Order: sequence, then C-alpha cells, then structure tokens
Amino acid sequence: MENGSDSSSLVYLNVGGKKFYTSIDTLTRLEPDSMLATMFSGRHTLFQDREAGYTFIDRDGKYFGYILNWLRDGDVPILEDRKSEVSTTPEGGTILTTPRLDRWNF
Repeated sequence: MENGSDSSSLVYLNVGGKKFYTSIDTLTRLEPDSMLATMFSGRHTLFQDREAGYTFIDRDGKYFGYILNWLRDGDVPILEDRKSEVSTTPEGGTILTTPRLDRWNF
C-alpha cells in the first residue's frame, strides 16, 4: 500500500505472522484517533514485505481479528473465555487507544 491511497484501498496486514485483509476505510473510520488510523493516514512510512506487500505490525495476531471485526461493525465480540484472553493480550489497549474498550467490562 502506498501513502496517499484512497480510503477504499485494500490493505494487507501481517500481525505477528497472521495475515489479514481489510480496507483503509475500515482501519480509520470508526476510531480516527487510534494507532491504526494514524498508521494508515498516509502521513507515515510503513514497513512492508517486499515480495507480498504486507504491512507488518509487530504484535501477537491471535486477537487482532476481534479488533478488526469491531472496527468493521462497531459491535464488541463475545469472547468464550474473556477473562483469560484479556489477561494474556494487551493488543486491545495498544492497537486501539480508545475509551470504547471499557465496554468489554474487564
């Protein structure tokens, strides 16, 4: 993905070895002040895999799908074992710096 791309551009993400596909609009629309929105605003140079074009995010990708789905539709996912997942992952607070995460009732 190049800087200056329009908001409908497809984004390839490699989060800790897990691959995700989404759009710039998804990453920036719901939480415009989040780290992800800032990363994909076009103001920053992003590290990309030269062969596949994936933008690398150096975090555990295990829970990133939950964050991505929340960005897509604004619904907080129901986690099967919420207590253990919350205690083992900082991604929600790190990738999305937003007060909305308090809706998870940790």
